Amino acid sequence: MVTIEGRWAVEAALRSSFFDVSSVLVEEGRHSELVNLAEQRKVPIRKLSSELMAQEAGFDFHRGALARADRPDSASFDDKVDSIERLVVPVGLADGGNLGTIIRTAAAFGADGVLIESGKGADIYSRKCIRASATAIFRLPVFEVSSVPKAMAKFREFKGMVLGASLSDRAAELPMKEVGSKCAVILGAEKDGLTHDLESSCDELIRLPMSQGMDSLNVAATASIMLYELFGRVSRSTPGSSD
Repeated sequence: MVTIEGRWAVEAALRSSFFDVSSVLVEEGRHSELVNLAEQRKVPIRKLSSELMAQEAGFDFHRGALARADRPDSASFDDKVDSIERLVVPVGLADGGNLGTIIRTAAAFGADGVLIESGKGADIYSRKCIRASATAIFRLPVFEVSSVPKAMAKFREFKGMVLGASLSDRAAELPMKEVGSKCAVILGAEKDGLTHDLESSCDELIRLPMSQGMDSLNVAATASIMLYELFGRVSRSTPGSSD
């Protein structure tokens, strides 16, 4: 079960084609538009006092709206790989806030989906990750696979280019002279970065140029700059909306 917090997140979940919302909770006298939308979607609604909302949320800062949804099934990567042009692959990130921020950035710069490896890193549907994604989690397909290297091999079969964010001296500094229209970007865990297997999955390693004395940024900050450089400056329709 997934818990969704806040007016905008609940609305996005109700409109998403990826989520099946099972119930909506609103504070009495607030968010009439959410009540109307939930009624249109035939989703059960409970109106609670501020005190009861805080009990349901587990804290006072609940913004007057909560929803419960079934955990979405993973989208089928094998079925979609031929049509995916821009893919973001965060592997083993421990912090749900970083993971959610990367999902938000991926959506902002036109990614077609996010691919994660089962059982590695933070839960992509944790409250922290959903909150940090700023509704992007409801708009992008999430592909969950057993092996990122195998998934990247499949991506390459369809003429995809695989790039890996790295601090290695072998990594090419951005900006790159040429990036294919079909491109995946792998981002490693906060502490350890890319494993040898993940580096071996990449056509090229990339890094950000830094001032002397600095060698890295937070992984979410790195993702924002890299994805803007590689995917940005494009206007794309956003998948995942049922309206």
